[in-house]
Amino acid sequence: MSSVQERILEQEILDSASDEEAALNLRDITRINAITGAKRELLRQIQQHVQPTESFRFLDVGAASGDFAKAISSRFPNSSPVCLDLQFRNLKLAPQQKVQADAFHLPFADKAFDVVHCSLFLHHFDSADTKRLLEEMDRVASKLVLVQDLHRHWISYYFLPFTQFLFQWNKITVEDGMKSVAAGWLRTELESVLSLAGLLNRSKIRWHFPSFRYFIAILKAR
Repeated sequence: MSSVQERILEQEILDSASDEEAALNLRDITRINAITGAKRELLRQIQQHVQPTESFRFLDVGAASGDFAKAISSRFPNSSPVCLDLQFRNLKLAPQQKVQADAFHLPFADKAFDVVHCSLFLHHFDSADTKRLLEEMDRVASKLVLVQDLHRHWISYYFLPFTQFLFQWNKITVEDGMKSVAAGWLRTELESVLSLAGLLNRSKIRWHFPSFRYFIAILKAR
């Protein structure tokens, strides 16, 4: 299938969907994060760098309904999560604190957060803009940047339509999900963008199953 041979960026239905349709899609994304183990993997990765009782500041870029921030608060009771999204409607169910802002111009000082995270976000952009986003997240992180995004593969491409009957995915979730996978990444492409941003030498890339996502940990220089 040609959709996994090279990155294809298309406008997603969610961009013009009603608030009600968007809410159904965000609900499905939260379910997908749980079903595929992506949420557990994020917590596991953070535990490698942060003690369970440690106080730390966590920024989730493109946070939407804030399910990752909720998981962080539950596992790390002394953490201080902040959810950031360009669309305020996406943040309605997100926990406090939440900020409506542009990820290309994060309204925070250098090293304002210990850990900066984004999930299923970078595949919306071309390599040049992805480089800019990585640099901006790296700027406001003092310890670690964590990125998770889609592996462009035929299995992940067909996962949502093949499981729609079982999980009752919303139509937008299926159609936009396939577009998202087509815009996803191969490891070599991620390495190329990280290299352009000057971050490859302090990045660790891990492939996760069954989410078919790459998890990238960008360590800050000590």
